[in-house]
Amino acid sequence: MSTRRPGAVTLAVVAAVAGTVGLAAGALLAAGLADEAQVLGTARPVAAVSPSYPVDPPPLVEPDPDTPGLATGVPLRPVELGVPPFGLRLPVPVGWRRSDSLLGEWKWFPPGQPTDNAYFLRVRLVTGFQPLESALRARLDALAGASDVEDLVVEAQDADGFTATYVTQKHRRVAMERFLTLDGRTTYATVAVVGRERDRLGMADLAERIVRRATSA
Repeated sequence: MSTRRPGAVTLAVVAAVAGTVGLAAGALLAAGLADEAQVLGTARPVAAVSPSYPVDPPPLVEPDPDTPGLATGVPLRPVELGVPPFGLRLPVPVGWRRSDSLLGEWKWFPPGQPTDNAYFLRVRLVTGFQPLESALRARLDALAGASDVEDLVVEAQDADGFTATYVTQKHRRVAMERFLTLDGRTTYATVAVVGRERDRLGMADLAERIVRRATSA
């Protein structure tokens, strides 16, 4: 006669079934995680739709007038500008035509030049006899903020002037600007020679000779 009870048999069957179901569920979960890992493993970088910052196109630059470059040693003649005590004396190139376009500013252009895009000389009075450092900083800030100036590059700067390049009116310009002072500290005028790349040697020579002989009046 058997001593096993019906309840014990039932519990054994239930335990066996539960164990089988647990194993099946674990297998299914493992398979699902494996599939998920495979899907995540195929991720690739997404290409950017647009640049992270705006990029300005380069300015349009047209060819300069094909006239000879500014020569060194051009003859000079003395002139007086302005009204004392707000005036000055300095030499300018012989034969260059003068243009008084603005109050306190004068320009000279070589003969036979059809446009402003070759080279010219500009002399400008500085209002209020500004300290040299302030006048130089104000001039560079004005150039940087001018609506008709693009791609400004300050190539060299010292205590009394600077050399820079920029694009204006669709032409690349080279500017050499020097500041005239009363005592080495107070600015009363500026002398600038503006031209093309081919004019650099003559521009430096002309600016140096004018500044060396300039005096206040």
